[in-house]
Parts: sequence; C-alpha cells; structure tokens
Amino acid sequence: MSDDKFTTEAKEGMYRLAGRSFAGYLGYPSIEHLLQKSSSFSVNLIHDTVSRLYLTDVMRSLFPKQQPKSYEEMLNVLSEKCKDKETGGKLNALFASDHLVSLFQTGENYVRTEAVYSVLGEEVRLLISCELSEKAEGICALFLICNITRMQDMDSGLMRKVEFDGLTGLYNRSAGDMHIIEYFTQYPQDNAAVLLIDLDYFKRFNDQYGHNIGDIVLRAAARQMEQFFGRDSVIVRNGGDEFLILLKNRTKEEAEEEISRFYHEPHLVTHHDHTYQFSFSIGYSLYPEQGTEYHDLAMKADIAMYHVKMHHRNNYSLFRQEMRSQKRTQLSFHLGDIISGIPGAILVYKADSSEEILFGNDKLYELFECESMHDLLQFSGDSFRNIVHPDDLERVEQEIQAQLQTNTGNLDYVSYRIITKSGKIKYIDDIGHLVHTPRYGNIFYVFLYDRQQKEQIIEHGSKFIEIQNS
Repeated sequence: MSDDKFTTEAKEGMYRLAGRSFAGYLGYPSIEHLLQKSSSFSVNLIHDTVSRLYLTDVMRSLFPKQQPKSYEEMLNVLSEKCKDKETGGKLNALFASDHLVSLFQTGENYVRTEAVYSVLGEEVRLLISCELSEKAEGICALFLICNITRMQDMDSGLMRKVEFDGLTGLYNRSAGDMHIIEYFTQYPQDNAAVLLIDLDYFKRFNDQYGHNIGDIVLRAAARQMEQFFGRDSVIVRNGGDEFLILLKNRTKEEAEEEISRFYHEPHLVTHHDHTYQFSFSIGYSLYPEQGTEYHDLAMKADIAMYHVKMHHRNNYSLFRQEMRSQKRTQLSFHLGDIISGIPGAILVYKADSSEEILFGNDKLYELFECESMHDLLQFSGDSFRNIVHPDDLERVEQEIQAQLQTNTGNLDYVSYRIITKSGKIKYIDDIGHLVHTPRYGNIFYVFLYDRQQKEQIIEHGSKFIEIQNS
C-alpha cells in the first residue's frame, strides 16, 4: 500500500479509532459521546476573545449570570471554582494568556492538567487539555474540558513516565527501541531509514546562556522533528542532546529527500525576544539494504553521524562501509574541555552591522571580570563593538577592514583597550579570522590576549631559555 493511499483511505479511520480508544479509556462508549459530555472553546490569546464556546450543563453552572465574553473572565471563574489536582493551586498560573504565549514561543504546543471542583458536595474531576497554534489573527488556543470522574482507577501518568522523556515528550530510549523492533517484526517487507541526530555544540547553550535555554533548545528541536517527520515515524530522545528516528515505509530516495529538506529548514527558537539558532549532525542507514537488525542499523547510523561531526558538523550523511575505519580518537575529547583549556580568550561574532556575539569561552568573560558568559553578554549588549574602548573603536574597525583587503588569508591583527566590568582598563592583542558560514554568513573567529599577561609569560619563558642555555 502506497503512502498516498494510506493517507487518503486509512488516516481518517485511524484518527477515529484513536479517538474511540481514548474515549473508552476515559469511560465513554464513543468519541462523539465524550465530546457531547465535554466543554470546549477557542481563544485568541492576543485579543482576549472566546469563540466556538460549548459548555455542558455542569460547566454552565459555573457561570450562573451569563456566558463569559472574554478569556480572562472565563479563566478567573475557572480558577476561583477549580483547583489543580496535583498541587491544589489555581489554574490561572498555568493557563494565563502570557504564560501560554511564552510556552508556544519556546516550542510547546500542548498543555494539560487535571482539576477538581465540588458540585452538591461531590468531587468532580476534570481533564483540561489545551492545544496552541498560530493563525493569521494571532496565537490561539483550543480547549477541551472532559469529565473524567468515571475513569477507571489507573495511573495513566505512571504509564507515560515509563514510556516518555519528561523534558521533550518524545519516547525515551527503552520505549523507542521496543516500538522500532516491533515495527521491523511486523513489517519486514517495508523499506525504512534509521537516523541518529546530534545537536551541534549543544554545550554552548548551557555554558553561554544557562541550562534553562539548553532545555528550551532541546524542546524546540523535539517539536521540529515531530512537526517535520510526522506521525509515520518513531522519534526518540536517546539521551542528552542525541535523538534517534525511524522513518517508516521510505525508500532510499524518499528518505534522502526528506532528510535533506529537514537539514535545510531554519532551526531556531525565540525566547524573551532573543532568537537562538541551532543545527544538527545527522547520520542514517537504510533497511533492508544495509541491514535487517535494528541495533546494527543504529550502530551504522551512529558511525555516519560521527563522520559528519568529524567533518565540521551541520550536515547529513548515509552510512558507507569505509566509514568504519575512520579514526574517532579526536572525538573522545570533549569540545568544551578543549575550548576551556586553550590559553586565551575565544570570541566569535557576526561580521555585519550588529557584530552580535555568537560564542565565547570562559577565558573571555574572565578577561572582562564577569561572572559568566551571560553576565558578559548583558555587560556588552551582546555586541563586539561594545567590548572595545569607545575611543579605539573607529580606528580598530578601520584597521581590520584595511588588513582584510590587503591579504589573502582573511586574517587581521589589532591592539586596543577594553574596560572591564569593574572599570579597569586593559590593553588587548586581537588576532581575527574572517570565515563565511552557510548558516550565519560572514563571522569572525578571534583570539584575545591580555597584553600585560602575555608579556609576563614571554618574559618568564625567555628567562627560562637563558638559564637552560647558560
């Protein structure tokens, strides 16, 4: 059966079956019966409006005077009458408009919780689900409030914890392995592809911006994979910043085209008006051409992924036999350890009018007497032009441009002053290299040295050599 035929003839039936299964799990004979007994409404979070409002008799009793005309009014009533089942807290903390908008901007598009309230002395349990989406009129939310009081007494949350990763909502490794092996067992005649995906330089997000931003990037990466590869795949968080994907029922050509399109997609997430870009190293192997055993295919995809990582990352590659012999010892060194061990400050910034700082190591923020990279970014306004002493800036930029125009290696050397966070003036030697990248355009890689410290090291080394030669 072709993918198109499945899409047109069977997908709708699968959705109905999934809905009926969910309704039965909650104690309703059909999805139609569940919807009849559930309240639903749409909300424009930007304009604070409610539309397509349907309230059951039980829910209507919460609004004795009139139906709410705004989302804020509705949420205030719900928060007053209902409490979150787990925390006992009010619902407006979770479902406030600004909170939902913030979640959507960080890659989250689904929120749910259980709530309780009392009617005539009896406790009613509600499952409140919210799906977020962006439309022409702004960010909207679709709510479904189900009465789950009659649900069988079973811990559905425990089952989810067993199968799903808590941060990203993807399958965890053990559950993912089980589903993939089950697929190969049931459909041995299908073509498929196994992908290993690693976030490039992920440690930079944690070190430079904090673990909160690292988590946001991981969730955004997970949502992009789900949205791009669709439900006809198994998507797994293998651990850390590594993901595994099974693309079901894809030929070699279909898999390569899909991976190529995903690679060329813009990968970014916006949080608090700051946009964070990220990229992936992707290796993949093919079933059954390159193997029929899942763990063997995963190992080959892993080899192909490391081949990409050894060749500048931000790319994709199919496994080839000659990759088995490649030397991987260089990858046993953690990039963060190497950068921290380099005897000098490293700075990477855009070679455009913004001169936005893209990366810096710990020696860089120590040079400016800052407590962290985040502290330095705030101090500098996230721009190279603000780390140079204002009296030196014009001369420095003129010298850099003049040197780039007169040499073929795109290298420059300049000296200037900086002002540290405590107000101290330091003299700096700057060696830069202009490089073009596909994702960021032209950027500068720069080594910065505290001249006084460098001269002390050279003087000490010279004295040592004199002693050795005497």
